[in-house]
Amino acid sequence: MDPAPGMFLVASPRLADANFMRSVVVLLEHDQGGSLGLIINRPLGMPLRDLWAEVPPALESATVAAEGGPVERQKGILLHGAPTLSGAQPVGLGLAIGGDLDAIALRWAGGADHLGPRLFLGHSGWSPGQLAAEIAEGAWLVRPGLLEAVLNCDSGSSLWERLTDRRTGLPDPSLN
Repeated sequence: MDPAPGMFLVASPRLADANFMRSVVVLLEHDQGGSLGLIINRPLGMPLRDLWAEVPPALESATVAAEGGPVERQKGILLHGAPTLSGAQPVGLGLAIGGDLDAIALRWAGGADHLGPRLFLGHSGWSPGQLAAEIAEGAWLVRPGLLEAVLNCDSGSSLWERLTDRRTGLPDPSLN
């Protein structure tokens, strides 16, 4: 299985890099220029009001933030499942990044729901060819993405365990 936007990169059990150990990354971009993704299974457990100065009032107490990766941890990426939202940038798998603040406030006037949003601090990035080399070395397992898993704030390490468990019927990692 080849990596593509919307796919999951699952850290193999032997990946020892502390930045990615037991992580699940959703790929947002993957092309000749490199790859960009977000670690989805490292929730921060902090309310958005502590992380986002312009957070819409209905989302202030939502604990939907996560560590997105080791690059630019001081910057946030708002990911959600409303790709037609005004100003949003669709990225595949029914996901989108950002949008106009008024549109975000209106869409989530009732608070966070099954379509997000989730705020990721930092991101994960690979230069051209780097991700392919890491996959070939066995550092990553490529799995089909699942919108519900990306937007689930409670997935934590159980998601990684499910995606690496051979008994769940997932493709053999050697077939990547």
